[in-house]
Amino acid sequence: MLRSLATVLRNVRPYSSMRDSIQIKRRPLPTTTSIEYTIPDDPYLLAKKFQQVSRSGKLDDAVAIVMQAKTRSQSPVVWNLVISSYARLGRLSRALRAFSEMRRRGFPPTQTTFTALLQACALGDSEKAVDIAEQTYKSMDTFGVRPSIINVNGLLSVYQRKHDMARALECFNELPSAGARAPSLATYTILASMCRRQISVLYEELAKLKSDHLKADQSTSDQSTSDQPFHFVSIEDNTSHSQRIAIVRHNIRQTFTTLLDIWATYASDAEQRATNLDSDTERLYFDTRLLKVVLKSCHSVYEDERALARKGFNIIAHVYGGMKRVDENGVVTNGVPLAVLLRESGDVEHVVLDADVLELAIGLCDRGKRYANIVRLWASLNEHFAKEVEPLQRRFADEIQEFTELTNTPNDPLQRKPPKMTMFRQRRAALRTKAPASNQKE
Repeated sequence: MLRSLATVLRNVRPYSSMRDSIQIKRRPLPTTTSIEYTIPDDPYLLAKKFQQVSRSGKLDDAVAIVMQAKTRSQSPVVWNLVISSYARLGRLSRALRAFSEMRRRGFPPTQTTFTALLQACALGDSEKAVDIAEQTYKSMDTFGVRPSIINVNGLLSVYQRKHDMARALECFNELPSAGARAPSLATYTILASMCRRQISVLYEELAKLKSDHLKADQSTSDQSTSDQPFHFVSIEDNTSHSQRIAIVRHNIRQTFTTLLDIWATYASDAEQRATNLDSDTERLYFDTRLLKVVLKSCHSVYEDERALARKGFNIIAHVYGGMKRVDENGVVTNGVPLAVLLRESGDVEHVVLDADVLELAIGLCDRGKRYANIVRLWASLNEHFAKEVEPLQRRFADEIQEFTELTNTPNDPLQRKPPKMTMFRQRRAALRTKAPASNQKE
């Protein structure tokens, strides 16, 4: 699925290749300082001096000190510091010039060097940043540097910043399932975040189309893309108003489906690595950031794609337990919660539960009136994540009590009188009313 979508996106949004020769103006590095400094003769002291001066807000002076130092006093470490400093500021041309100066002095680049260069491409404003990043990544083999997943994530970050989902998915599809370049938690988070942003952009486009007062073409008003192949569709200039709306809705559905595929791939990959103790591939971990991206997207599409958004119920059950979930083969399971499995399989601590992700999880179940799911989720959290739940008890106690009472109401619809709005939704609505307009999005 990820591979096919990338292929279609590439066809929709072609780009001009500049792989053979990418020209960008590389400004010379500063060679004079604003005040007089002592120039260390030791590589370690030179690196320390660079950090000291650059942290005082005088980056040009710090670079000039390195430029004035004797070559024997320099090192790959200090040049990596120079490149990284420019990268953090998005100064791509300076970072590339520092890379040239590093090579001219005979210092071999390292993985850290290329990570910094890719960061410069991501944060820079050059129109050629994507092509430069790809050329930089491919040149690692030329310099005898074996790319790691950190370098891959650096390239994906460039695609993310430049909103190029097609190339990001293609890059992901080329990754091996094991070894140093196997996807990491950051890899999946970057891809999921790109899908979420794409969904937001599509909804902005949909809102604009809906507000357009141009008369829709009635002859095609009943046309739908639901029976067409499931792929990302481009909008031609001569497309009617109603067709545009249908296409945008279709692309929202496709992008959200891709997001669900990314999550499913991550969960399967994480479980496999956690149970395969003999593998030398780094294990995957879980933290709330990835889950928040998925659940926020479920909320975003809930009104338009309710059936798809409700798959979030299964994701919550998979991560935290407490609810029966249906796997991809339609089998109902009660396995070990994913967050528990991944926490027990490694020694790296991540945030596995916080108030924000709990708000999203409960909110999604509340929208679907899955009150029993919320009660079982809360019980599972108290069982498996007592330490994380303890500070949240007071915040959610009354609302969980209401959900419990709703779960225990009679099954007869005539006797059951659910509230028009639960306490949880009332509180959320009040918060949205008080919050600035810019913070009201899910």
